[in-house]
Amino acid sequence: MTAMMIKVLVLVHRRPGLTHEEFARGYRDEVGPAVAQNVPGVIRYAQNHHPKQRDGSDSPWDGVGELWLEDLAAWQRVMEFAASPAGKAVVDIEAKYIDRSRMTILVCEELVMKDGGPTPPQSAHPPPADSDGVAGTAAGA
Repeated sequence: MTAMMIKVLVLVHRRPGLTHEEFARGYRDEVGPAVAQNVPGVIRYAQNHHPKQRDGSDSPWDGVGELWLEDLAAWQRVMEFAASPAGKAVVDIEAKYIDRSRMTILVCEELVMKDGGPTPPQSAHPPPADSDGVAGTAAGA
C-alpha cells in the first residue's frame, strides 16, 4: 500500500499586544519565509489569513498554516528540527508574532478527493445512444 501524504494544520493566535495587521504582516513576511526556507521535508507550505466561521463571523484563530509532508517520519524530522539550534531560530521568529502557548497542531493523513478544476455533475443516467446505438456523442460524451 502506498503511504499517504501527511498534512499538518497549525491553528495560530497572534501574540498579545499585536494588532491583526501587525500579526498578518509578520506571519506573511517573516514567519512564512522562515518556515518555507528552513524547515526540512516540507513539500508545500501555505498560510491562510483572516479565517472566518461559516456564518461569516471572525474565527477564533488569526491564521492557519498548512504543511505537506511525505510521511510521518518526515513529521518526526520536523519535530527534531524544531528542537535543534537551527529550528530554535525559526521558533524565535514565530514567537514574535504567534502566541505559541495557544497553537493547535493537527497532524492528518490527507486523502485527496478532488484535485483540479470544476467537473461537470455526474448523472445517475447514462447519456442517450446516438443513431448508431453508441452511448454519448463527441459533443455530449
